[in-house]
Amino acid sequence: MAIETWDSPYIVIWLCLGVLATVLTLGVRGYSDKLNGLEAAFYSVVIGGLAILNGAALGQTMYDKTAKYNVLGRLGSALGLSSPLIISGLILVIFYRFRVVKYPKEFMIVGNDIEISGSYLLSGAITLLWFGLMLEGIGMMGYVQALIGGKTGFFYASLALIPVVIAIWLITQYRKWMFKYIVWVLRRKGLLQVVDESKSKDID
Repeated sequence: MAIETWDSPYIVIWLCLGVLATVLTLGVRGYSDKLNGLEAAFYSVVIGGLAILNGAALGQTMYDKTAKYNVLGRLGSALGLSSPLIISGLILVIFYRFRVVKYPKEFMIVGNDIEISGSYLLSGAITLLWFGLMLEGIGMMGYVQALIGGKTGFFYASLALIPVVIAIWLITQYRKWMFKYIVWVLRRKGLLQVVDESKSKDID
């Protein structure tokens, strides 16, 4: 099937359902500690592949043949590609949250640092969110360029860079927000594990 014929919303729906089923499987298996590295990589590749197809399908579905510049098509491609990755990353954060509530010793504060046991849920969430945010910034840059049309000049070129700058800023911040959320959840439930290094040194 040629990509030009992917102009049906049903294809987008099925691709989104495929992403959802895959990330839920990844989350459940990661929560149950039944996940190995190869399997986690496989699920991540499947999610990425479905997201790429979804971006192409949604972009084609929203494409306006009568428009001079493909504004809606660019928007559809950007959202169709990045949204499944970002949402999948957030879903894995929720699964990881339930995981550390069940096993709070996997997430500990030692002095001023955070010690985390190896988790495919956490690494998967970080990876998917990174790619999702970056691709969102790049995709929205293309959308802004189409929105500007044929206008030239430094001002219009700068406008196109704004989504990328915002995406880069979010990439530098999202890990901190994620860890703050996990700490807040554990502290609220009275499960936060805190190790005072000064006391442990005194014991030694």
